[in-house]
Amino acid sequence: TKMLRRVQLPTFIENLSRILKISLCLFFGKLGLPIPFRQRLMYVMGKTIYPPLDIESGELDQQAQEMHHRFCDEIMRIFENNKDHYGWGNKSIRLV
Repeated sequence: TKMLRRVQLPTFIENLSRILKISLCLFFGKLGLPIPFRQRLMYVMGKTIYPPLDIESGELDQQAQEMHHRFCDEIMRIFENNKDHYGWGNKSIRLV
């Protein structure tokens, strides 16, 4: 990322990482410390989506699907309204 840089480790350490099934990495930021480089962060917030207060056990799946649909619609709305501000005017979003 732009906030931290990663040191390319020797091959034997990468192989050791695969054998141990853990990620061994060395990263640094400002002055070689794990302090991130300055990076402008931008974010947006959508409308609050309130869950229903009274859910009966038979309607649980239906309510979950409805909440998921509302969430996905809000993500699409946020993206379409703000993509030009981030320089993503030519991109589209696909939720899977």
